[in-house]
Amino acid sequence: MHLCSSIFIRMQLTLIQTRTSPVMDEFAEKMATLNLLYYASEAATEMEFDSPEELQDSVKRAIEFCLSAGIPIKGNFQRVYKCFDDGILYDWKVSQLGYKLVCLSGKPSNPIVARSFIQLIKDNHLNHF
Repeated sequence: MHLCSSIFIRMQLTLIQTRTSPVMDEFAEKMATLNLLYYASEAATEMEFDSPEELQDSVKRAIEFCLSAGIPIKGNFQRVYKCFDDGILYDWKVSQLGYKLVCLSGKPSNPIVARSFIQLIKDNHLNHF
């Protein structure tokens, strides 16, 4: 006769739920926006984008670059609204990284974008791909 003893180990699991207060949520949001020092429209002016569509396409590509590289969007891009006499327009608050990505994400046919992109490669000696 084979006797098999069973050993039971009792474990007690405790679920801990954390809740943040609205004040802490607001604080976290404010901290995430501290790096947003520029407007994407400033980049568009600097790079002489020819239309609002070029700006929006550039912002979209800049965000895609960040997503592909695993860089968080929060803290680098935030849509904002600006009031003018003739209506409300939206823009983007961007970090320094976001600003540079927007500048370099303009149309390749834009001579300022093309020269900036090429200069970046020359300055960083990125000839060894």
